Amino acid sequence: MHLLKLIDYHLHTAGTIDCKMTEAQVCERVLQMGFGEIAFTNHIMLNQPDYIISPKAFSSHCEQVQVCQQQYPQLKIRLGIEMDYYQGRENEIAETLQSYEDLAGRPFDIVLGSIHELHGQFFSNQKCAPSFYQNHNLLSLYCDYFTLSLEAVQSRLFDVIAHPDLIKKYSNDLTPPVPFEQYRSAVEPFIDTLLVSGVGIEVNTKGLTINVGEMYPSNEFLELYLSKARICGKEPILTLGSDAHSVEGVGRSIAEAAATLKTMGVGSVVSFEKRRHFPYQIY
Repeated sequence: MHLLKLIDYHLHTAGTIDCKMTEAQVCERVLQMGFGEIAFTNHIMLNQPDYIISPKAFSSHCEQVQVCQQQYPQLKIRLGIEMDYYQGRENEIAETLQSYEDLAGRPFDIVLGSIHELHGQFFSNQKCAPSFYQNHNLLSLYCDYFTLSLEAVQSRLFDVIAHPDLIKKYSNDLTPPVPFEQYRSAVEPFIDTLLVSGVGIEVNTKGLTINVGEMYPSNEFLELYLSKARICGKEPILTLGSDAHSVEGVGRSIAEAAATLKTMGVGSVVSFEKRRHFPYQIY
């Protein structure tokens, strides 16, 4: 096995409460690791003030991205955003995205769609998760999560759905694992909608570093997506992301994820420029 290229399309900088690195630190790190392309994707969670990169911070971020593009010409650096989806607030989300593009003076290269809240609760947050999982039927939560994910795809606001089975985040921690076959019936229409809509999914390695112990999505999920793509004659739209919030996490387990994709017959992912995707050969 010869690894040709590495790419990390999910990186956060010091624009919100959970980020601890600068744009330049990211670039230095990925170049040391042999990466050829990255995307910065800071948070906008409309219900969570601490997880919204402010307009002022975003303007500064854009300036630093431009500096890095000049300073590191050997590295392709994309400007993206991670935007949360909320049912019934599609117009507000679209207007927010437009306002940030206006600040940047250019379109985003990629917009990641995320779901961190379900039934009005911030389920992916360590402080909020215990009561959330205690007060709901676990399998029902999985099914509701994928129903909401399907609606996010139908909104056509996003290019790629980030960490597409994030609902499992606290498996082996706050909850027992739920076998994929138990919620497969909820995942199938979500995948079908992805393929019809031309929206991609992210292969996110963050789960490998916590108790859930597997990528987002799981291998079973990913195999189902690839199988359905082959059956309907669609090219998979996949990105790779570490979801790093600190320098130590940059690029973590991306090579492992690429190796997993190769075992599934996938030799390329996609890169994005101004909301259009292109093949990116990783092998």
